[in-house]
Amino acid sequence: MSPRNEGQEPTATLHSHVYARRGTKIVSHPTGEMRAHHATTPHFKVSVDHGLGAKGTKVAEALLKTCEQDFATLHGYFGGIVPKSMPFHLLVTAGSDGASHATCLATALSIGANSGPLAFMRSLVIAEEDEVFEANYGHGWNCGYSNGEGLSRVLANDIVKGVEPQDFVSPPVWLDQPSDETGVLREDWVTRTEHTDMNYFSIGCSVLFLNWLRFQLNFPWAKIIAAGAPTLAETYMNLTGKNDGWTTFQSLVDRTYPPGKPSRLKTDNPFPLPVA
Repeated sequence: MSPRNEGQEPTATLHSHVYARRGTKIVSHPTGEMRAHHATTPHFKVSVDHGLGAKGTKVAEALLKTCEQDFATLHGYFGGIVPKSMPFHLLVTAGSDGASHATCLATALSIGANSGPLAFMRSLVIAEEDEVFEANYGHGWNCGYSNGEGLSRVLANDIVKGVEPQDFVSPPVWLDQPSDETGVLREDWVTRTEHTDMNYFSIGCSVLFLNWLRFQLNFPWAKIIAAGAPTLAETYMNLTGKNDGWTTFQSLVDRTYPPGKPSRLKTDNPFPLPVA
């Protein structure tokens, strides 16, 4: 491997702060010779695994075309803050499990170029970038917890709609399967927050609840983010002044997707749902 560029992480790392496909606990980025892409933007630089060849260049150039507009969108959602340790360093690797970074504050984002279609690479960048915004913003959003992981996914999926492969979609996992050894269906991850970003049961619940806030109750993302708290139930209370977030959400979801029956849901966002 040639010497790394200043500030670059090696691709032979295993990260625990991830946007990973189902069944993946730690995103692995195979070792490769990383080379800096010639172009940069005000908030981003890119390095590419040389072994990807023309594909790596194509991914880098596509990301550079959209990264500043997506940064501006997140900048607005998070109250106009600029994260520390800029610029973002996008490391385009030969990985196939998703994207990751070393800590919630880390601005070196490893993007697995073999994780899905080209448009999904943009979504991966947004999801990991969003986690850095969360870490700088606070308000209870923690990228290593179920509420913060949920937020990173819903923002990415809303900014770049319909590009995630099916094995990155999380709500059906929560809707369709018992969530623990007791056989509890649809465990409550609204009044509680799970201290991991790797459990598709709690992630699926969080993703659905946040999309319910946005697309059923019609709160803008900026208001939802500003109302952030250690639990999604508290976020709802900050928005509405009510403490019935879990029961109201659960009632609507259960009416549309009856417990114990296959939901057949293929998306992260089925909202708005009929209320009667």
